[in-house]
Amino acid sequence: MSLIVLLILSEDDLFNEAVHDITLKNIPWYTERSLSEISLGGLLILVVIRTIHFNMTRMRDKYLHTNCLAALANMSSHFKNLHPYVCQRFVSLFETLSKRLSKVMDQIQNNPDLKPSDDDFSTDLLQDLSILEEVLRMILEIINSCLSNQLQSNPNLLYSLLYKRQIFDPFRLHPTFQDVVQNLDTVLSYFSSRLESPDKHVSVNEVMESIKEAALHWPTDRLKKFPDLKFRYVEESQPEEFFIPYVWTIVYKCSGIPWSTKNL
Repeated sequence: MSLIVLLILSEDDLFNEAVHDITLKNIPWYTERSLSEISLGGLLILVVIRTIHFNMTRMRDKYLHTNCLAALANMSSHFKNLHPYVCQRFVSLFETLSKRLSKVMDQIQNNPDLKPSDDDFSTDLLQDLSILEEVLRMILEIINSCLSNQLQSNPNLLYSLLYKRQIFDPFRLHPTFQDVVQNLDTVLSYFSSRLESPDKHVSVNEVMESIKEAALHWPTDRLKKFPDLKFRYVEESQPEEFFIPYVWTIVYKCSGIPWSTKNL
């Protein structure tokens, strides 16, 4: 339910802008890492990224990751001043899923005669390939949307992408990803050329300052234009089949009334 609400909210540009202007301090319930200060938008992205990672590695619910990615896509053109940890986690998600894709592709190449109807293993393998390609493609489009619209406002994302730029190598010639990776390559090549220094002992702060300086001179017309990422929540034809059991489950668990399960 909360994901549906987030997806609906993410359709509003004012919401997408406002969440990055609200700063939160000390988030005790977020135990993965101590966050002393982060924007509400950054925290939302972190939670959604964690949900996608959990779903892709354990639950494998297509509805869940599709809606998570749709919400991120809607917000992507408004990503602003993302926290370093948010950027690390976002790039790390891509790296983790790209490794899984590589393993699945190796398994398929070792079994060239695989067909969806052969057995459950073959079907699962081909489904995994399709889902992973879909998710990785969407992550790349989200990154591209952010860089196309908010490049100067996201030096931490640029730093994370430059630091892990080798993870994009296998996708440069892949037909599913080639066009969007070309944009990413353009950005990374531009900033890499401006970070080259004879002094090998450059601090993180110095690198960040160089990125910020180079971003000021970034020629915005160098990237290929892609359609804006816009997704909408579409209600099912019979939404009561989901909402009525859901609401009753909440009432049963949270009302404090000793319901008799035999009478429900």
